[in-house]
Amino acid sequence: MRFRRSRGIISQRPHYFKVRKRKSFWVFIFVIIIAILFQVLWMIEKNLQPILIVIAKTEVKKIAQTAMTKGIQEIQKEHGEELNQAMQIEKDRNGTISSIQINNAVQAKIYSTMTNTISSEMKHLDDHPIKISIGQMLESNIFSEFGPDIPIEMWPKGAAIVNVVPKMEAQGINMVRVTLMVNVHTEMGMVVPFSKESIPVDFQYPIADALVVGDVPEYYFYNDQNGVMQRGELNSPVVPPTPEIKNP
Repeated sequence: MRFRRSRGIISQRPHYFKVRKRKSFWVFIFVIIIAILFQVLWMIEKNLQPILIVIAKTEVKKIAQTAMTKGIQEIQKEHGEELNQAMQIEKDRNGTISSIQINNAVQAKIYSTMTNTISSEMKHLDDHPIKISIGQMLESNIFSEFGPDIPIEMWPKGAAIVNVVPKMEAQGINMVRVTLMVNVHTEMGMVVPFSKESIPVDFQYPIADALVVGDVPEYYFYNDQNGVMQRGELNSPVVPPTPEIKNP
């Protein structure tokens, strides 16, 4: 009796090699796609990260300055009449301005109103991060509202520093303009993807002024909020870079 050799096993071997070869091909394609994707993401991060930080810093400063502007509005609303009596200008025997006495009670009210307003305006920042779209980062007007939004976390780093400082400038012959300035400085913390930044924000605004007849001094003295006498020098002229204040 003759036995025939089964060909079933032999006929399945080419099919097995084909499946294995096809699987290796798709694994190779997948690895290539992942490598290209990582390369693209790296290029996007390298090129767009600086743009993202610049846009985020601008937005953070805008929010901080808006809170400070609100503080000025509250000062003018609550203490408007007192601001007109905030400065007492003293002259020497020759008629030259020698010192400016700033009302301590008014200084305290300005400081309290400004710091409380800024704190109130910024206390919810942790719960409301700003968002910047990919279109904004690409600086495209058409696609500025498209693409996924990138959340930017920010918060105030400590209380704002508020100072009330008088400034002088010559106004023609024997005329001096004395301007009472509110200076505010604060630090803002900001977190963007892959980066953490600290942003200083400075703000200056005139809240009262007076024209005084007399010789223009080279320097003068004034008291700060702690009652310590400080020396000031003539400015020519005082033009503070301040935002527009709208009446509440």
